[in-house]
Amino acid sequence: MARINTFSPNIDKISENIIYLLSLDSRITISEIAKELNINRKIAENRYNNLFKKGYIKPLSISNENNRFRFTILVKLSKFQPDLMEKIKKIKGLLKLKETLGAYDLSMLFDVYSQKTKDEIVDKVSNLLSESTITFDVVDHDYEDTLGYKSFCHDSKLLIEYVPLQPNGITLEQKELQVLELVKENPLESLVNLSRKSKLSYPRLKAIIEKLLTNHIIRFSIDPDYNRLGLQFHNILLKIKLGKREHFETYIHKHPRIHWIKKSLGRWNYILSVTARDINEFIDLSKQIRADNQDIVLEETSLISKIKEARKY
Repeated sequence: MARINTFSPNIDKISENIIYLLSLDSRITISEIAKELNINRKIAENRYNNLFKKGYIKPLSISNENNRFRFTILVKLSKFQPDLMEKIKKIKGLLKLKETLGAYDLSMLFDVYSQKTKDEIVDKVSNLLSESTITFDVVDHDYEDTLGYKSFCHDSKLLIEYVPLQPNGITLEQKELQVLELVKENPLESLVNLSRKSKLSYPRLKAIIEKLLTNHIIRFSIDPDYNRLGLQFHNILLKIKLGKREHFETYIHKHPRIHWIKKSLGRWNYILSVTARDINEFIDLSKQIRADNQDIVLEETSLISKIKEARKY
């Protein structure tokens, strides 16, 4: 039975508020959660453990370091080969693979650290799909972030705690990149274990983490399993008038159902991830976003997503 006044039908308001807080900082302590929500620590701990135990959420790190190349390959196919997905999953650098319904049949998110590797992946995917490709678009991302999962927030005072990541020109040193890779593998890893794995002193390791956080290069967040939460999570791709980018981004940041933003180069300026209780609500939301920005949006398409590969980091 659906719970009253919650976004998800499967959890209560306390758990939803915890999801919101963890989306801002998944390394927040149980005591801090209890204090923020003004609840008993044992209640906070039980809800916190239940969210992870039942697979409703998993730890995730998001970063916008200057050293990396993150891009999405979008493909429309004339036919769908049964073994295609398994071949794509084996490509190194794949973060997330989605089967989609709409203007494209496949969405592949990659993350690598050189232009050469990126070019090799694009060539490999292109060759793999060459016999059935109708449309093949490569969308480079110069910025991405969770916008705070506002749909789960039941206390408006908590909304001001969201601080966006900042695209910047800081180039990380090798040791800093090493630490970044380690926290991507396990965002909740203790600093003691990270120090041991990186072979850096504890003070040096802590200083690197603080640099990444202070410069808004990284966010320790979570990745909800929307299916288990009884919800849906789809994409809207947009081409806009670039002169109105600032106005549009203000709108995006305030919209409660836009949970992710990828600012992009290429055919599309933005890939937005929108949450909904069901497909009808998603259709209504996509119409609303288009109507609210009719003087800004030049081109728009919605993708209904069927996720085949959970996001790695």
